[in-house]
Amino acid sequence: MPVPQDPTISILFTGLLVFCFDKRRKCCQIGVLSKDDHELRMRVVKKGKGQEDGLEQTLTINHVLIRQSSELLLDVEGELSSEQRTAEPFIAGNRDEPPTDPQDFRRVLDLEGEYFYNRPLKMRSGVLRPILFVAKGLFYTAALTSDLYRTIPVAANGAARTPWAGRTLGQIAEYVGASIYLTHPNQALVLRAGRNGSELLRLNREEGTTYEITVENGDTPQAPAGSDFGYYYDAFELNRGEPKILIEPCGLPAMRGREAPCLPVELGFGFGFEGD
Repeated sequence: MPVPQDPTISILFTGLLVFCFDKRRKCCQIGVLSKDDHELRMRVVKKGKGQEDGLEQTLTINHVLIRQSSELLLDVEGELSSEQRTAEPFIAGNRDEPPTDPQDFRRVLDLEGEYFYNRPLKMRSGVLRPILFVAKGLFYTAALTSDLYRTIPVAANGAARTPWAGRTLGQIAEYVGASIYLTHPNQALVLRAGRNGSELLRLNREEGTTYEITVENGDTPQAPAGSDFGYYYDAFELNRGEPKILIEPCGLPAMRGREAPCLPVELGFGFGFEGD
């Protein structure tokens, strides 16, 4: 079954973001990896009839300000419907078999999965900040990388092991999508500074109107060249002697030597960001 179409609100996520479906709280946690050479950008586009069609709002937050916030909550407010689901990933087919659907959420790199560490990772406090809690929505792979990728284990001294020590990943998620449906006239999607906190954004349900939101934690103009994937290890504690597992494009000769873009990742065990 494909991802349902025509949501009221479509959200695209990309950049240095860590996803975790918290089994206990029944929500999706999205941790923003805080780096001085990155900034969090949010763009909202309203699509509808008349003069408001294409109306756009843009918000850019540098990480000095981001570190002052710990939690954000994005939820549907108003009269709730039994048809609305909690936050969950789109899984096509059998969970025990590799994904074949390009929109399957399992295309997102799972740092706790078999291609990386195959266990829950311990978080360092304060590195993922803020954490966005999304209570409702269907999450899926919105776009795959054009390149094929493989893992590359790198020792603590910076020495990379032979490429043959890595594993082939294929195409991986570059953008994560989330579809949210407002089914009652008085419903709205509301972003708050924590539970019961101040309101930062409100998108009301309006007949014939949809919204597109883009959330990116990407490079600033001052960011150095090179892959940012290694930044994720600022947030996790590895066991003594364990290598950092990085990624690089592979396949055709033209792909080799290119740097990986800022890609989102997942923590698949679903224990939440306990370290934070």
